[in-house]
Order: sequence, then C-alpha cells, then structure tokens
Amino acid sequence: MNSSGKTRTKRFYWQLIALVGTSGIPLVVMSGLLYSIVVADFRANLANVMVNQITLLASSSESALLFDDKKTAEFLLSAFERNSATRYVQIYNADMQLFAEYTSPGEVIDVFFEDFDSSVFFQNDNIYLYERVKKDGQNLGVIVMSANTEDLGTQRRHQLLISLVVFSVSLLLAFLLNWLQQKRLRAPITDLNALVSYISQHKLYDRRLDNPQDNEFRGITVGINAMLDTIEHQAVERDNATAQVIQSSKLATLGEMATSVAHELNQPLNVIRMATGNLRLRISDGTADPEYLDGKLDRIAAQTSRAAAIITHMRMFGREATESPQSVDCRKVVSSAIDLMGEQLRLAGIEIVTEFPAGCPSILGHTIQMEQVILNLFSNARDAIAESDREAKITVRVFEGDKVVHITVQDTGGGIPEDVLPRIFEPFYTTKKLGHGTGLGLSVSYGLMRDMKGTIFAENIADGARFTITLPAIVR
Repeated sequence: MNSSGKTRTKRFYWQLIALVGTSGIPLVVMSGLLYSIVVADFRANLANVMVNQITLLASSSESALLFDDKKTAEFLLSAFERNSATRYVQIYNADMQLFAEYTSPGEVIDVFFEDFDSSVFFQNDNIYLYERVKKDGQNLGVIVMSANTEDLGTQRRHQLLISLVVFSVSLLLAFLLNWLQQKRLRAPITDLNALVSYISQHKLYDRRLDNPQDNEFRGITVGINAMLDTIEHQAVERDNATAQVIQSSKLATLGEMATSVAHELNQPLNVIRMATGNLRLRISDGTADPEYLDGKLDRIAAQTSRAAAIITHMRMFGREATESPQSVDCRKVVSSAIDLMGEQLRLAGIEIVTEFPAGCPSILGHTIQMEQVILNLFSNARDAIAESDREAKITVRVFEGDKVVHITVQDTGGGIPEDVLPRIFEPFYTTKKLGHGTGLGLSVSYGLMRDMKGTIFAENIADGARFTITLPAIVR
C-alpha cells in the first residue's frame, strides 16, 4: 500500500474512532444523569442513614440514662464531631431535661423535641430526627438529632448542569460527525445497494462498481468487482457444463429411442418399396396408365415426407437449444414426444392415453427441452411398467390451473419406493441396473423446469407413480 493509501486508511480509522467515541458520550452522560438522580434521592438515603445512627445512639445511651452517667453520654456524642453534616444532637432524660448535647460550631438549635410532629422530617435543607430511648418498656429519655443537606443539594445541581452541557455538546458533535460521514459514504453505499438489487433481481453479473480514487471504499470496490468477475466466469462455466449435461442426456435419450425410430422409418420405406415394385410390374406388362402412376407417385411422395419429418424431428431434438424462450403449446409438445417414442411404447405393449383440453394457454420456454423432459418421463414409465405385472398404460394429461399449466404423466408401474422418493431428482441417483441408466434424466428435467420458472413433482398413486409439471401460463 502506498503512502497516500495509508494516510487515507489512517484518517478513516481516526474518524471511525471519533464517531464511536462521540456516539458513546451520550451513554456516559446518561450514566451521569442516572447518578444525579441517585443524588437527588439522597434525602431518602440520608434519612435511612440518620435513622440508623439515632437508633444506634439510642441503644448505646440506654445504660448512660439508666445510671445517670453524663460522661458516657457526652463521650458517645463526641463521635459526631467527625461528621461535618451533623448540626446538633441532644439527649433528654425521662423528665425531659437536657442530659447531654453536641452542637457543631456555628449551628444553633432551631427545633426542640416539643416541635416534632413526626420522627423524621426535612426543613430548610436540614433533616430532623426524633427517637425515644426505652428499656423493657420503660421510657428513659428522648434523642433529637439534626443534619444539613445543603452541600449535597449544591453538588446535585452542579452535576445536573454539567451533565446537560456535556450531553448537549456531545449530541451536537455526534450529529455533525455522523452527517459528514454519511454525506461522504452515501454515494458508494447507494451504488453498492443498486448493484446488489440488480444482481438479486436479474441473476446477472455483468455490472461493475466505479472505482473511487480518494476514499476508503476503493479497496472494497476493487474486491467486489474482482469477485463479480470470478462469479461471472464461474456462471458461464456452470451454464456450459449444464448445457453439456443436458445435451448428453438428450443424446442418451435418442440412443434409447433408436429401435423405435428405426421401426418408424421402416414403415414408410416398406410402403415405398411395395409401391415401386407394383410400378415395375405394371410398366413391364404395359398396364401402367397415367392415373395409376400418379397415385403411386403421390403415395411414395407422402411416405418420403413422413420419413423426412421423422428425421427432421430427430435432428431438431438432438441439437443444442440456444434460442430464446418462446411461446409453447404444451399439448403440441406432448404430441411431438409421443410421435418420437409412441412406436417404441406400442412395441412394448404399453397403451398411451392422452387427455387434452380444447383450449389451453401457452407457456414461455423451449420446445425441445420440454420434449426432453416428457421423453424422460416416458422412458422411466416404460422401464417401471416392464418390471411390473400390472396393466401397461401411461396416461398424460394437460390442464389449466390458476395462471399455470399442468402436465401430468402417470404410469401403472407400481410406484416409487418410499425411501427413493425424496432423492428421485438427485444427479446420478438411479435404481436401474448398471448400464441401464445414468441417473441424469430426472435431475436434468428438474433443472430444465426450474429454468423455465416451473416445478416438477413426483408422488405415488394407487397403481404407479405420477409426475406433475407446473409452469406459469402466459397471461394475455
């Protein structure tokens, strides 16, 4: 780090310390205010202390009053000389005659025991206490005591004034410093919030923060931009890897359908071979009239178109889907999947039942990827039915929900084991025998539906399993 960077960092930390310090001052001030409240309650505390003192003095004076020992009483009162707050203490005997007395210099006795209407009261910043001395129920005398609270009152007022001044100044300093800091930091924080909001909403990492040259956010900004570069690169690699997995799964599906496709192509080829054989016979015996020839050629052309359509469909299915999402009719997707795999299922003795509504909203997605998901479900249903002795039937339904379109594929293959059901969409997890499955079909299907903002859900029904695809409908 260069010297200017170190200077900026040091200045930032000093400002941070000052901010924390000034923000902590109000706490100190509040503690001072709390202390001042405690001081303000000193009258009550002082009353308790003085009551304890006069009670102790009454207990200590019992024997002096009982035996008329004035020296002991005066000795007891001499202890109050060390207490500057004590104004005077008087001990009266049972005949209410003054027995012993201590008076602080400069103080005068202003309240006598005859004037007490309670055992403790305050008057003119002084506290006055009255206590009877008794022994076994016998009245031995009375003690009168007074102390001043003037010094503590002054201290309390000073403390309160200081606390208010410190609190006001610290509050002003904290406000100014916070305002300056917020003004300096607002712009980069606003930019960072905007970037985070953009990434969270769009799941894109193509934006970067402007690099500031003269504040402490430069290092953070450089780090965030570098992090976004790394994330963007990893996202591209992940998308490429996902595309490769999807393509591999698609090619594996094509390999599984090879027999069915060969049979599909064999039918139009047989029709063409038979038509050309009949044409040769007619031409050789001279009975091939133009109308007959046109009919046979039309039939050959139709079967050629059928074979070409099958090959075109296979080529489209096998290529990578790079186009943008488009409006897709789910009924057509299911029909196309049945065209590709229907013959294979028929050869396996499996009946396909379809239930399509007359009208159905479209969804936003990829036709080829939708077909791939449906073919994966057909393939799994076929394998499950092959291991079951139940009725061989696959039922496909397309129906509209609340702003969504549902596609269900259910089979009669006996269902999915309960311990397998929670893991059915995990990558490379398969219950098929070695060499009969990669464990990617349902995992890829799950990812494709998620990318189209939809879901795929598996559950067991009475005689098999049912997969439900839910996709948001295009609202028009």
